[in-house]
Amino acid sequence: MTTKICEVCKVGEFKYKCPQCLLKYCSVKCYKSHKEICQKPDSNINDKETTSLAIAEKTEGLNDILRLGEEETADRVPLEKLQMLENSSNMKVILENPHLRAMMENLCNSEHAEQEMAKAMMEPIFTEFADECLKIVENDT
Repeated sequence: MTTKICEVCKVGEFKYKCPQCLLKYCSVKCYKSHKEICQKPDSNINDKETTSLAIAEKTEGLNDILRLGEEETADRVPLEKLQMLENSSNMKVILENPHLRAMMENLCNSEHAEQEMAKAMMEPIFTEFADECLKIVENDT
């Protein structure tokens, strides 16, 4: 099991990586304190390792996307519908709720997403969000 501890404060779970040196950090506060001392690796070896790692991660992500394209299902949401979600004024208002945003972030970072989703579906703000998504996506216009 990999450790998810912030490399700056050594307390929180990391959620982000520094774009320069790939140091893992958990918050804006940690990023700002790290940013002051961050140095891009200057040796060719580190650059090659970093570049190789970045290429491997991007290739893995691209392969995942390509695999998704091969798995057309009835549950797949077409791009046009996703754009409707993006442009929905109701959706934007719902997403301004900090409690909902925290719940969604927790879902995205959870190792037990199914259990977290079950809890989230018991919260009125989350069901309002889910209903709005379905209303837009399932609309046949």
